[in-house]
Amino acid sequence: MSVHLVGVYLVFPTLIVPPLAARNLGRFRMAAAWMLGAAGYAIGLVLSTVLDLPTRPVIVWTLAALGVAMYAIPNGRTPTQSIASH
Repeated sequence: MSVHLVGVYLVFPTLIVPPLAARNLGRFRMAAAWMLGAAGYAIGLVLSTVLDLPTRPVIVWTLAALGVAMYAIPNGRTPTQSIASH
């Protein structure tokens, strides 16, 4: 139903980017993914309004930029520790 409301262009990045970006954050990954999604939409809407750009692409690019930034945050585990824990 959400695809019919906002379109595939927003639904799939919303479903994929936040969980993928937060997957290395341990216990807080669900909260981080929710915050990333909310921040992506809020910042995207503000940027779209201020810069007079199309809303959907700006939200998708904002989600992607925040996702890359969140994924780059170190989680304190070394690669061998993260492999051993799975």
